Amino acid sequence: MNQASLYHRASAVQRRDSKQIFQEYMKVMQWRADGRDTLIDIGSGSGNVLMEFIYPLLPRQFDAILATDISERMVDFARKNYGNTERAHFEVLDITCALIPHKFRGQFDHVTSFYCLHWVQNQKRALQNIHQLLRCSGGDCLLVFLANNPIFDVYIELSKTEKWGSYMIDVMHFISPLHNSDDPGADYSKLLQETGFVDFRVEIRNEIFVYDGTQNLKDNVKAVCPFLERIPEAKHEEFLDDIIKAVVDMKLRDGDINARDFKFIAPYKLVVVYARKPNGFLDSMIEEAEHVR
Repeated sequence: MNQASLYHRASAVQRRDSKQIFQEYMKVMQWRADGRDTLIDIGSGSGNVLMEFIYPLLPRQFDAILATDISERMVDFARKNYGNTERAHFEVLDITCALIPHKFRGQFDHVTSFYCLHWVQNQKRALQNIHQLLRCSGGDCLLVFLANNPIFDVYIELSKTEKWGSYMIDVMHFISPLHNSDDPGADYSKLLQETGFVDFRVEIRNEIFVYDGTQNLKDNVKAVCPFLERIPEAKHEEFLDDIIKAVVDMKLRDGDINARDFKFIAPYKLVVVYARKPNGFLDSMIEEAEHVR
């Protein structure tokens, strides 16, 4: 997951979905009347999705955009490629940290995250921290991540093999916590309510992405696979070949069985969350007024 340059090139599905969903939801987001919005993005990776698809859609007079990622290597890559962009900043941040750095707390009108939170097992802590990032006067968040994906099933199956099991003993740490949920929308709605968000909506979208050719699929897996760093480099191609075999066994291959190369069809469920943080000042005034009565 730290191969920034590869992720930068091989992230077509992330770019497609993120751009489309942001264009939809920007119509309902709470933009400031003065246009001086601040936005922080969680899990920006190489920065291409945020800077090439989200940045151009922000209000013209926006104040600042902050790209963050848990990986220092990813942040360095994003800063190197987009660091000269006006009003754009880049910082390392773990959204499940025990304490959000003081300089970030209550500083943002909007929090976005695209294709990151399925890596997070402690979703409640992540939402609590997102809540802290937003201003006390209120703000909103747009979160897009995987509920399930065939690659998670592939990882689980390979982790059971003698060949790869020792490299994947903690495989469930890298599987979306909603992967086996019977009702991911209801489960996530409960978390949003528990962490103080209001006016939230949770969509579960059934999507399909077609990978055009074996190498295309391998490149996309290499860009995000958390296990390759543990596997000796001499065995990387063998591991990727076994991933392809598993995908074929799952009958996700499309095309002539005798063809030298073919397309892969990947059906997946995408979680799209929009939620608002209430105005803390307004709430306190209402509570005080009711107490006076």
